[in-house]
Amino acid sequence: MTTEPAAPVTDAPSEAKPPLALYLHTPFCTSKCGYCDFNSYEGLEHLVPDYTPALVHEMELWAPAARRFRVETIFFGGGTPSLTSLDDLAAIFDGLKANFDISPTVEWSLEANPTELTLEHLQGLRALGVNRLSMGVQSMHEDELKLLERQHSPERVAQAVADARAAGFENLNLDLIFGLIDQPLERWQQTLEHILEFEPEHLSCYALTVEPGTALFYQVSKGLLPAPDPDVAADQYEWTRERLAAAGYEQYEISNWAKPGRQCRHNLVYWRAEPYLGMGAGAHSFFAGRRFANVDAPNRYEELVNASYEERTATGRTELRQIAGGETPDEATLRADAMILGLRLMEGVSLPEFAERFGVTVQDAFGPAIDRHTRLGLIEVAGDRLRLTDRGLLLSNEVFTDLLPDPDEG
Repeated sequence: MTTEPAAPVTDAPSEAKPPLALYLHTPFCTSKCGYCDFNSYEGLEHLVPDYTPALVHEMELWAPAARRFRVETIFFGGGTPSLTSLDDLAAIFDGLKANFDISPTVEWSLEANPTELTLEHLQGLRALGVNRLSMGVQSMHEDELKLLERQHSPERVAQAVADARAAGFENLNLDLIFGLIDQPLERWQQTLEHILEFEPEHLSCYALTVEPGTALFYQVSKGLLPAPDPDVAADQYEWTRERLAAAGYEQYEISNWAKPGRQCRHNLVYWRAEPYLGMGAGAHSFFAGRRFANVDAPNRYEELVNASYEERTATGRTELRQIAGGETPDEATLRADAMILGLRLMEGVSLPEFAERFGVTVQDAFGPAIDRHTRLGLIEVAGDRLRLTDRGLLLSNEVFTDLLPDPDEG
């Protein structure tokens, strides 16, 4: 993929620019959790010193194409971004500010594991400008953390939260996993009640999924561990919704709850099918009407980005060699994406906005599927929006599968 040469920066006001979200991927971990299928690696510490310069080079490669946008959210994901040193993070922040038009109200989110978080490091993150911290907790029981191959303890979580507050973080998300193997409702309830004592601004609660290619998938497929019980997970999910509503949290997405005004602005970009640009090994993008992804392997990513950067420096030509593949979605795919992602949100899909965006009504585009799932009580029309019902939240994948475009059409 090739970008155009850099255009001069115009004097147009930033307010006139369309918004853009940036995602930066850190693929390194101290250990690989058994359930994780993200693009992350352990034992590659020797690649870390060269990764930050490559990431900054990729920013410079994208700067001309991104110049007409204003960045409203930036998300550091992984892997384990909190493993990145403060010096490297400072270089990354400098690179972002030098190459992108960043809003003064930008949401800077960073994912972290409790194990690596010290008060000094948290103070450094806050001083750099990180204003939203997302911590992978998963459970507050030692045996469940061991099952998930997490390296921290419940006590470490409590200390990390206390240190984050002391460092000045006022927007804290905690990730949790329910529906664990042999986990009764009461054990999940204990974890969530303990978490609520920390008064986080945001909670992400996911049901355990056994993903192909993970260590957990191998153990379950070989009969070494039983599969998670979906009926128990459904009971836990329904209780979670009731408990968090009583605690003052608003559910705004299938797996996400927030105190009023504390929704994750970055993730809303994904669910509203708005443009985002991913940088780093394995990062995905939806930009300029295309979906594409970088190569997964960190060493190959570094090589390709640096080669592209050196060629641009020598010739002025920008070839984005790090992009492994992509597509320009057709109209049917874009409509399906807007429906599936929009229905994940509690607000659902705006019928007028869908019609204006695609020139066709939701009923005309998905009439049979909508009628079927309305009869089944999984979706409903509320005012001018289409949304999942309470039962539909439990069976959302059945709805989503039915909305996918027919590969034989067209």
